[in-house]
Amino acid sequence: MAKPEKPSLRYLSPKEDCLCHRRQAAMSVTSFQAGPQAFDEDPDDEDEPMTSLEEPPAELSPHNENHVSPQQVSPGGNDSGQVLLSPSTSAEGMDIREWLGNPNPTTPSSIGSRFVQPKVHTLEDGKDLTAHSIGLSAEQDTNLLASFRSVIINETNRVDGDIFQVHPGSATTGTPPLHFYILRDWFMPYDDRIKDESSQVIESKVGSFGPSLVNLYFKYVHPVYCVVSKVRFLRAYKQDKHSIPASLRGVIYGLGAVYWKQDPTLKGITRPFEQYELFHAAQASLERELEAPNLWNLQACLLMLHEKAAGNGTFETPRTWTLSAQAVACAQMIGLHRDPTDWNIAPWEKSLRKKLWWATYITDMWSSVSHGNPPHIYRTSYTTSNLNMEDLKFDEDVPEELQDMVDITSVSFDVSTAARFLEHVGLTQILHKLLNTAFSDHSYRVGILDPERQETRLLEIQSELDSWHSLIPQCVTMNYTPNRYSFRNNGPLHLAYFATQVLLFRALMTPASMAAKNNPHSSLRRFFDAATEQFSAFLAFMNEITPDGLRAFWGRHGRSQLILTGNFLVYLFLLSSSPDQVRETFRLLELFHESLQRLGELVDEDSVGLIRPVALRIDSFFTQAAQIMRSGSTTGSYATGMTMEHTDGASTTSPIQ
Repeated sequence: MAKPEKPSLRYLSPKEDCLCHRRQAAMSVTSFQAGPQAFDEDPDDEDEPMTSLEEPPAELSPHNENHVSPQQVSPGGNDSGQVLLSPSTSAEGMDIREWLGNPNPTTPSSIGSRFVQPKVHTLEDGKDLTAHSIGLSAEQDTNLLASFRSVIINETNRVDGDIFQVHPGSATTGTPPLHFYILRDWFMPYDDRIKDESSQVIESKVGSFGPSLVNLYFKYVHPVYCVVSKVRFLRAYKQDKHSIPASLRGVIYGLGAVYWKQDPTLKGITRPFEQYELFHAAQASLERELEAPNLWNLQACLLMLHEKAAGNGTFETPRTWTLSAQAVACAQMIGLHRDPTDWNIAPWEKSLRKKLWWATYITDMWSSVSHGNPPHIYRTSYTTSNLNMEDLKFDEDVPEELQDMVDITSVSFDVSTAARFLEHVGLTQILHKLLNTAFSDHSYRVGILDPERQETRLLEIQSELDSWHSLIPQCVTMNYTPNRYSFRNNGPLHLAYFATQVLLFRALMTPASMAAKNNPHSSLRRFFDAATEQFSAFLAFMNEITPDGLRAFWGRHGRSQLILTGNFLVYLFLLSSSPDQVRETFRLLELFHESLQRLGELVDEDSVGLIRPVALRIDSFFTQAAQIMRSGSTTGSYATGMTMEHTDGASTTSPIQ
């Protein structure tokens, strides 16, 4: 076999080498021939072509002392001696001449002839390593990589990147081989400086209150939005909080700070910082951290968009949408959109990857609704399997040595927390189907041109939504108050349900035109009464919101969901086609207005952002209602000049008292 010409290498000075930032593919050495015959001529000759490094499914003797069973690998219950094997072995950072000098390198085809068991690996816990998903359109064909792989060498003869297989693929199931790049976390000096400065700002702002803020986060935010890997975070924080990226520490501190006044110890102390200061520093660090994205960074991305809204915000900021795009990109970069069920990684990591993917999915769908944009995630862009209760149970039981870091209500796994998240995923999957069916320019055109077929599809979605609502477990209902806890906030889940109902009825009643309003056979007229009845239930929900519920964590999507529902009541009023409908829809608007006024008396500076946007819209409607109704005379509105009976018994020819 002809030997390849040995490439010339340029050696960098130590200064140049330290500035090398994840340098890729200065020279890529490809396998020319698989199998041991590649080394038959002269196995010690450095000029022989490189074959693939041994890699998972890495196989070794069952007597190998480094073997770790899946049952042993658990981040929550590790003792300090537990080894979590890195997917990268000895190749990362090795001098290539040293590697080539190995007289017995192993090739993929030389493995498997002996009785072996696979290692259990983690893509996440390699020290100073990052795993990037290699997609089907990436720089090398995934089937070729299943047989021929190589490391990537830089100008200093060091290994810059390795390739790791997590699944060999299956022709039977049509699953492609799945690989990850394993890269060193080499940052430019200014990246490290910005991250360090951000960390210093965050820690200097919170001072000695950091542990209290962590406690508040897990008490108030985590039960509603359980995206943080609880025990992994607590263990890392206790051992060395600086091992956690500054972005994640900053947002957890910031979200916990919202509940400062609800802590009996802290409420008598003036908070020495503003939330935005922590989020600003966290965002600055995150921008640099995303050079090497991992599960920690993604958790920060998902929490970042839940920063407290500006007190003067009337419309949802586009930043919610751009931050959701950042979360989706981070999730895809680390391969969360690919189903890990059969991968050769630790069971805990499979569960965490699935949970974080579905959290990203929820974020993307509801952020798209906030602005009416098409979601970044589409149905064929992911294969991640559905979550189950066991996936969410992992890492929730806090071991005794960490229990002093959390409230008593956060010590053990809470079924309602897991059920809340599972139901939110299920509801969002229905929402996604609805968005695809009715809320794109393409689907709108289909609905207008073939309304009967569109209605059939929408009624199927309605049946699915009704089934979801009728089957939700008791622990996520609005009146659920278990003995162990004084309060669990199920409000965000139910608000999301009513927002989905709004979009469904808007799709069923399209087009909302004057022609449809005057046509007794139009979909607008046929579904009008059902919509009115449904939103009587929404008003009952509004009346169930307690002061504790109002001040609990709702997340940023609650604002746009309330706006959707409030605007739909205005929609129903303006499209009423009979005096009875006008009276009924106006009554619903008045009741909603009263609910907002009641809640407005209970809000504080931290919770006002939830209801302010919808309250301004409803107040504006009542201010302008008389003019709106007068203008309706030119379009056949029954509202013109009608006498309205108000809930206090007063009558007027205008809806404004």
